[in-house]
Amino acid sequence: MATWVTHFRIAERILETDSAFERIPFLVGNIGPDCGLVGADGRPEPPKTITHFKTENGISSDLFKQTYLDGGTTKSNTEWSYLVGYYFHLVTDEYWVRLTRAKKEEPIVQAIVGTPDYTRLVKTDWYGIDFEYLAKHPNHIFWTDFCHIDAFEDVLPFFPQGQTGQQIQNITSFYKTHPFDPRHEYVYMSPPEVDDFIEEVLCGLQAKIQEVQHIHI
Repeated sequence: MATWVTHFRIAERILETDSAFERIPFLVGNIGPDCGLVGADGRPEPPKTITHFKTENGISSDLFKQTYLDGGTTKSNTEWSYLVGYYFHLVTDEYWVRLTRAKKEEPIVQAIVGTPDYTRLVKTDWYGIDFEYLAKHPNHIFWTDFCHIDAFEDVLPFFPQGQTGQQIQNITSFYKTHPFDPRHEYVYMSPPEVDDFIEEVLCGLQAKIQEVQHIHI
C-alpha cells in the first residue's frame, strides 16, 4: 500500500484546488483505511480485508463507494469529506499495487523478490522518500495540520471509537522520530518515481472528484 506521506501529498494537492472538502476530515480520511491497530498476534484489527474492502480481485474502491457514498444518503460535510478521503485512499492504493507489480519486473527488484529481506529493503526506500520529503517541506500539511490533531470521532462502524485518533498519534510519532538520513541511497524506488506516481493518481482522480461532488449535491 502507498505510504502515509504519499496519501498526505495527494490530499494536500486536492485541498489546494478544491474547497468543497472539509480540510481535517478529508485529510484523516486519506489515511482512514490504515487505521487498523496491530494486535498481539501482529495483525491489524480490523483486518485489511475489511478496511481496504478487499474482494477476490484485491482492493475495491468501487465497493467502498457503492457502500458509503452512493445511494443519496444525506451526510454532513464533515462525514462526507472523510468518506471521500477514505475512497481516494483506496483508489491510490489500487494505483500503488499496479506500480509495485511493475517494479517487480525490474531486474534490480527481481533480485530480491521472494527473499526474507524484500519487504525491509523496499520499504527502506519508500519511507526514506517520505522522510526526505517532510524534511524538505516544513509547510507540508503533515506539519501544519495532521500532527496537531488531538482527537477524531470515528465515522465507520468497523472502527472502535478512539481508534483513528490513536492511529493519528502513532503516525505522527513515527514521522517525528525518524529523521531524514541524507546519506541514504535509493535503490528500489526513487523520489522522482513517487513524484510521477502522485501526478498520475491526481490525474486519475479528477473525474472521481467531480463524480463524488455531484453525488453530494
